[in-house]
This record gives sequence, C-alpha cells and structure tokens, in this order.
Amino acid sequence: MQKTTKTWVGILGAGTAYYIWLKAGGMAIPCIFRKITGWKCPGCGITTMIWNMAELDFVTAYQANPFLFLTWPLLLAEIIYLIVLSYKNRKTPVWNEWLAGIYACALVIFGIVRNISA
Repeated sequence: MQKTTKTWVGILGAGTAYYIWLKAGGMAIPCIFRKITGWKCPGCGITTMIWNMAELDFVTAYQANPFLFLTWPLLLAEIIYLIVLSYKNRKTPVWNEWLAGIYACALVIFGIVRNISA
C-alpha cells in the first residue's frame, strides 16, 4: 500500500475511533483557537457536523459549519484525486494547487465572516 493511502486510511481510522469515543463518552476535543480568542475558527463545528451527518440530521449539520458542509464533496473528490495521482506516480498539477489555494482562502474568509456576523 502506498504512503498516501496509508495516511488517509490512518486518518479515516482515527476519525472512526474519535466518533466511537464521542458516542461512548460524549467528550469532544475543544477548539484551542476558540478557547484562546473566543472566536470560532473556520473549522469550528466540524465534529458536530460530522456527528449529525452520521445520524442523517443534515439541517443541524449544516448549521454547525455551513462552508464545510457544502464543500465536503469537493474535499472528498480532492482526496481521491490525490490518491489516484500518487498511485500513478504523477505530480499534482499547478491548476490543482491553485484551486486548493482558492479553497483555503475561501475557508479563511468564511471564518472571518462567521465571527463578524455572529
């Protein structure tokens, strides 16, 4: 198994273990950024979002983190695309790096807007 695939399998395994941990004990990892600043980071609500998606409560999942809820299919497609590239021993194209940068900028803008409008 290639290194990239092992990495993603490890992340998926850790996420599954975290979900089981939450289901059994209900204790989530707090957001350090929010604890220090009192503001929501762009990723705040992702645990709640994934939890609610797993329980098919899509309205609450959307409310937890609208940006990531609407763009998770793009993130999943990107992960699959990067795995395919690694199997073919091909480099990430420049256009893909640009799209990742644009996505990261949009995520930061979402983080700023969600705190201004709160």
